[in-house]
Amino acid sequence: MSVHLFEARIDGTPPEPLLLERVTVRLMEESERERFDQELISKHYLKNANAVGCVLRYVAEYRDQWVALLVFSSSAFHIKLRDQWLHWRPRQVQERRHLIAQNARFLVLAAPGQWPNLASRVLKLGCERLPADWQERFGYPVLVAETFVDPQRFRGTCYKAAGWEPLGETQGYGRDWQDFYTDTRHAKQLWVRPLGKGALEQARAVELPVALADPSGPLPPACPVSTLQLDSLWQCFHRRMTDPRHPKGVRHKLAGVLVLIALAVAAGCKGPHAIAEFAQSLNHAQRRRLRCRPRPGRPRECEVPCERTFRRLLEAFDSEQLKNVLVDWMAAEDPAPLKIVHVDGKVIKNAQPAPARSAAQQAEAAVAEPSEIPLELQKPKADKALMLVNFHTTGQRLVDQVAVPRDTNEEAAVAAHLPKMDLAGLCLTADAAHTTKANCRQLTQGNGAELFLFLKGNQPTALAKAGQLLPGALPPSGQHGGQKPRTH
Repeated sequence: MSVHLFEARIDGTPPEPLLLERVTVRLMEESERERFDQELISKHYLKNANAVGCVLRYVAEYRDQWVALLVFSSSAFHIKLRDQWLHWRPRQVQERRHLIAQNARFLVLAAPGQWPNLASRVLKLGCERLPADWQERFGYPVLVAETFVDPQRFRGTCYKAAGWEPLGETQGYGRDWQDFYTDTRHAKQLWVRPLGKGALEQARAVELPVALADPSGPLPPACPVSTLQLDSLWQCFHRRMTDPRHPKGVRHKLAGVLVLIALAVAAGCKGPHAIAEFAQSLNHAQRRRLRCRPRPGRPRECEVPCERTFRRLLEAFDSEQLKNVLVDWMAAEDPAPLKIVHVDGKVIKNAQPAPARSAAQQAEAAVAEPSEIPLELQKPKADKALMLVNFHTTGQRLVDQVAVPRDTNEEAAVAAHLPKMDLAGLCLTADAAHTTKANCRQLTQGNGAELFLFLKGNQPTALAKAGQLLPGALPPSGQHGGQKPRTH
């Protein structure tokens, strides 16, 4: 509900052509705020001058006389008609709605009968300067304006004359809280207007230019698991995980917190701060699926843990137990037989290294088949002292995971772990550092697996021997595409 007309006189009673030519629109000065708000409260039918989010207030003047007031604010969160008109998917709505300004109030102070085109002229002038003013005030432009017109009071004639387009009636819901809407049983007409040539094409673009990105930063990543799958993940954690926290003072259930952490990490979050931001971005339907704690007095809304809660729990729980639960859950959700397993080592930042091997573990490694990796190359690497090795499928299903002890490195840790894995009938791939005779023998004879390992120029002895046994380059490493031949 934006427009309202009020009976008032303009000194001198100018003819309409002269008034339309000389009327100007400017930003309200802060010293005029009290008068501006009082005009809206006393003369606009909504009796309210408040606006939310980013707000710009305009005054239309003729010879220093106020003839109209305009208020533009942040856009509505969700409007199906508008989002369909812009061809925006749900994720794009969150990423791009800062590019929409809502004409939240429009008060015409002059008598409408004498100057029937004044309202559309003021709207046109206001929309012409809105993108530049928004850019100057908030650091980014707006591309589209929207407004709601009450069909029981107005027909939207001035908006139509100013180049606005009606999209239809809303469903009659007013936003009450995040993800909650109240049925007002009073539908409004939605009107929209692109702000300048090419603005609509920019808003609909597949990729948004950097200059139009939200200055508050990128959104937290989207939830990588469908809402319906959250139940099974929660139940899996609830049944099998042991809560390391003291029962006194616990506000959030362990299973819910762990699911939030798992989802955030799967979505690409790194660290407790990013995990907390991801949790805050979940809607209340997703939070209820995770059995998050209801807000006092608001049972339909749910709270998520803060960053400190995530940080403390990450330091306390058993990571090996968590890994086993996740591996089993992924296997249950994706029961297709495994064909290929990839070995991928990752350096973890801002985390404590895995403890060194115990004397028993070192003795066990000593009696095992000798490694072909020289002892000096089995020591920790200065630039990669902390490593986590994932065994995963092409579809990123986790099969197993090894934390590299601080007294060794990735290659030695993988060689020691292969005999413990069930790889029968599978094909394992890894980079050239894992191409040793002992590993190949273990995979084929010990695990009953196939292998696809690489040789590089920094392994001259093995490469020369492979060249003798396998003369000629083998695809896909043959001489094509300008690549030098390599032997697999």
